[in-house]
Amino acid sequence: MTKVNKSSLEFFFDGVSRTEVIDIEELKSFLIEVLEEEGCELDVNCIFTTDIALQKLNKDFRNIDKTTDVLSFPWKDDEELLGEIYVSIPQVLRQAPDFAATPKQEIQRVCLHGALHLLGYDHIEENDRKIMEPKEESYLKRKIY
Repeated sequence: MTKVNKSSLEFFFDGVSRTEVIDIEELKSFLIEVLEEEGCELDVNCIFTTDIALQKLNKDFRNIDKTTDVLSFPWKDDEELLGEIYVSIPQVLRQAPDFAATPKQEIQRVCLHGALHLLGYDHIEENDRKIMEPKEESYLKRKIY
């Protein structure tokens, strides 16, 4: 069964407050545009959370015992939900200067990165990286901030 509606995106805040560095409506519009341009009509949940939560997920699912900025979890058995993107707000705020980005720009980048992973793109292998990175850069040229 194929969903006929367009993609939807829901945001949740777990252990962090809704911060002024996130413009939910602009971020939502940007990410839905990406999903639909990629031919996706499934829903995505984006959970903004803490370093501790991302560290636990990273350890449980990737056997890496440290925090990270973003993790994506595809939902293969759901006909409406593509998956979930988890973002550590503290990590994103710390690393924004490393990318010469504002906090809003870095949140946009990591959310896009997570969405591309949900869509099946990867960057571990060189051949995959040659596909994913230009796609990410192309979308980021449409910066919303």
